[in-house]
Amino acid sequence: MESAPGGRRLLVGACGAANVVNLPGYLQALRWVPGLRVHVVMTATATRFLPVRTVRLVSEAVFCDGDDNFDPGHVGLADWADHVIVLPATAHVLAQVAQGYAGSLLTATLLAYEGKVIFFPSMNPAMWRKPAVQRNVAQLEADGHHIAGPVTTECWELDGGRMRPGLGLPTPPQVAAIIRDIVTSHEQGEEIP
Repeated sequence: MESAPGGRRLLVGACGAANVVNLPGYLQALRWVPGLRVHVVMTATATRFLPVRTVRLVSEAVFCDGDDNFDPGHVGLADWADHVIVLPATAHVLAQVAQGYAGSLLTATLLAYEGKVIFFPSMNPAMWRKPAVQRNVAQLEADGHHIAGPVTTECWELDGGRMRPGLGLPTPPQVAAIIRDIVTSHEQGEEIP
């Protein structure tokens, strides 16, 4: 995997929240960050919502569980990345990383990555309020990671089959702006927010 100058290698972890179907829009927005190289790691559940071949259309590389491709592997992916985000981040993956479990290529990569990870949680409001989820969020923050959101927005409720106010992700342009700021801070040698 080739390097990119100035901290411009972004690894995007994608979990199996229903709104992972919007991932291509986020990846397209990230293309507006000059010189940014984007690789994606998808959980097996994410690939059930969104075909890998679709993600490959808007990213440089996609890796996922069950590929039978061990190159570059979790350590290689962690070493390649200058920055890592998880979008969307499910309660399941937040718990795994907070507790140090490496049950998938994504969580193994996150545990091997030595920098700070930005998690963009996506889940039902009742799940988000659960004490167990909030304990995991607090642990991730104590470990130096950042939790971005979730934000209040109109959401499609998969189980209910309707739109309703809920917790969702920032918009693709908002996420791209966050990454642009991080890359700029990295290039200027500043502490990454």
